[in-house]
Amino acid sequence: MATNQTPAHEIRPVTQDIPERFIPVPTVEPGHTFASVTDQISSIVLRKQMPKLWWVGLGAGVFGVMILTATIGKLLLVGVGIWGINHPVGWGFDILNFVWWIGIGHAGTLISAILLLLRQEWRTSINRFAEAMTLFAVAAAGLYPALHTGRPWYDFWLFPYPNTMTLWPQFRSPLMWDVFAVSTYATVSALFWYVGLIPDLATLRDRARGNVSRAIYGMLSLGWRGSAKHWFRYESTYLLLAG
Repeated sequence: MATNQTPAHEIRPVTQDIPERFIPVPTVEPGHTFASVTDQISSIVLRKQMPKLWWVGLGAGVFGVMILTATIGKLLLVGVGIWGINHPVGWGFDILNFVWWIGIGHAGTLISAILLLLRQEWRTSINRFAEAMTLFAVAAAGLYPALHTGRPWYDFWLFPYPNTMTLWPQFRSPLMWDVFAVSTYATVSALFWYVGLIPDLATLRDRARGNVSRAIYGMLSLGWRGSAKHWFRYESTYLLLAG
């Protein structure tokens, strides 16, 4: 009994309609290329005149720094007792803010590092914000152990270094470990943030028009050329800092 069989090379696969939610969104919208997107983003940094909203934000930041300076001045004039410090309470208002800022600093780098280790592509939309948040939070947290001493101009005594007064830090004190913990975490976070910026700094270097800006971006980019060797070392260092 003869049967009609279609040759294997003529069989066409059955196509099915794919739901829109499973279709990946294109990285670059129609009408744009990677070069045009890079030029548009770089122009935000390289522009000579900043928009009014930028100046408003700068003014708000300067006003906040002025308030910080005034409060620190009052603290140094009146004393750390205004923080609620007494005989049974050793830190008072200081420890609350210190732990709060340290918690925010841990969250920023942790989020960026975990997303990097998990190879999440959407990480690039928030990693700069998260890493910068960490640096500012650690800087704010570092103020409290320094001001807690009451005489921050003598805070260099907290570091172990040979001196003529034969003073040595008390390593049993939690204040000493705050110094080492905050400084170490700030250093690693700053390196993690800076290493991620190297390719972007090289892009700004190539598009900068002024000689001064080109020289500054050139020094910060550390001679980045985008070669395979550079990318290999970049990814190795980035993963090492993230781990």
